[in-house]
Amino acid sequence: MALLVQHPKTVREYETVFILRSDVLDDERAKVLNRLTGIIEKLDGHLLMQEEWGKRKLAYKIQKSAYGIYYYFRYLGFNDMVAEIERNLRILEPVIKYMTVKLGDDVDVEKRKAEAVNEGSCAPKDTADYSGVEIDDEDLDELVDDE
Repeated sequence: MALLVQHPKTVREYETVFILRSDVLDDERAKVLNRLTGIIEKLDGHLLMQEEWGKRKLAYKIQKSAYGIYYYFRYLGFNDMVAEIERNLRILEPVIKYMTVKLGDDVDVEKRKAEAVNEGSCAPKDTADYSGVEIDDEDLDELVDDE
């Protein structure tokens, strides 16, 4: 069986989601975000997207916290960058959980940066106002039966 050997400087696309304690002050949040973006820049990476998903209830308590503040980063970089980001997430006190996923190998940096600008945000934006809409039980039953 042949082993796939990749060049050590292959640019890859990653996404990292991390959760901060819900009682974290704004300056501590900014310090964590600045450190992570600084690592990406220092190691010749490119930050494609950074989103704050806000305060959400956790599925289970983590370090006695029932809520956490979620952040999402999508970036291009090398495998040593992921190791450095995760090392920092491990030692930063406000971070309670994190996860990094590799999205693609051997990415064309300029093409991917242009696509990221066009995408804007990964999260779907529902701008419709449903406040005045009423659905009775019969309509709801029909909708459920159709699926």
